[in-house]
Amino acid sequence: MELVTTNGEPFDLVPCGAEAGDRAVLILHDWWGVTDYPLQWGRRLGKHGYGAAVIDLYDGEQPTDTEAAAAKMRAVDPQVAARKVRAALDHLHHPGGRVATLGWSFGGIQALQAAIANPDRVAAGVFFYCRVVTDIAALRRLAGPVLAIYAESERSWPEKQRQFAEAMAAAGKVVESHSFAAAHGFANPGSERFNPVATEQAWQLTVDFLAQHLA
Repeated sequence: MELVTTNGEPFDLVPCGAEAGDRAVLILHDWWGVTDYPLQWGRRLGKHGYGAAVIDLYDGEQPTDTEAAAAKMRAVDPQVAARKVRAALDHLHHPGGRVATLGWSFGGIQALQAAIANPDRVAAGVFFYCRVVTDIAALRRLAGPVLAIYAESERSWPEKQRQFAEAMAAAGKVVESHSFAAAHGFANPGSERFNPVATEQAWQLTVDFLAQHLA
């Protein structure tokens, strides 16, 4: 479906779960755009009763190689993306309901930033192997807990995990952290780094986390 930001910018939100209701999840894609696996996660979440939807921050484009993906990711205007995310959250949010954000890599930092920027809309966040926010003042804006999943083959691990955990503690916020002996991108079936065992374990962690915090 097409939505429009407060500035009149159109974008697509792809519903792939149950009807948005008391529990919803906004899914943010990685640097490849809206590919099959974010939609698959949305459909699986729908079977658990969540109103899941994938937001398209690339306006329908799907890069075909890493150079194009990196260029497309860098070309995303943060302010425009923030307005699109806000409009999507407004669409998914119902009075008395709870919404979580979920994303991988580029989508992971977008999910975390969305939770920080929209504490009136986002009750919990889930991110996979992405840059982290360590600004304590920013993290204090979070309205709920975060599930952080890391790839141990990344050069920035475990330092990134430690820094984020310390910043969250200093901000008085809750983070549940897990790491896997896998590479960045391990949840993407289209990647040579795909790790099905780690992905399924991370999926179960995600489902358990959402069941606890969107109840």
